[in-house]
Amino acid sequence: LSQVGRAHYEMVRYSDALRAFKKAHDVEPHRLAGMELHSTILWHLKREVDLCHLAKRAVELDRASPYSCCVVGNAFSLQKEHDTALKFFCRAIQLAPDFAYAHTLCGHEHAAKD
Repeated sequence: LSQVGRAHYEMVRYSDALRAFKKAHDVEPHRLAGMELHSTILWHLKREVDLCHLAKRAVELDRASPYSCCVVGNAFSLQKEHDTALKFFCRAIQLAPDFAYAHTLCGHEHAAKD
């Protein structure tokens, strides 16, 4: 289901992607992989409250996960707290240097600061 959500996300069909990620969460509530894209969809839809809830859930599952760091970073980014968001994206990169999406989010955040 996460891959279906990703496919909808890539086609910029955020509402469909959001539904797929919610179903994926219902099936596997403890799965962190994919939450970074779920959070990005919420960011694009400007769903601040939902994004904060997702960030809280991610941190409760594993605060030391690069996925959690990206989710929290997206939450801060939506609130225009770019420096804090950048710290979380950089932390995700420290935890998993090969996590390409964390590098992408970090680059977007640097651009948003300028």
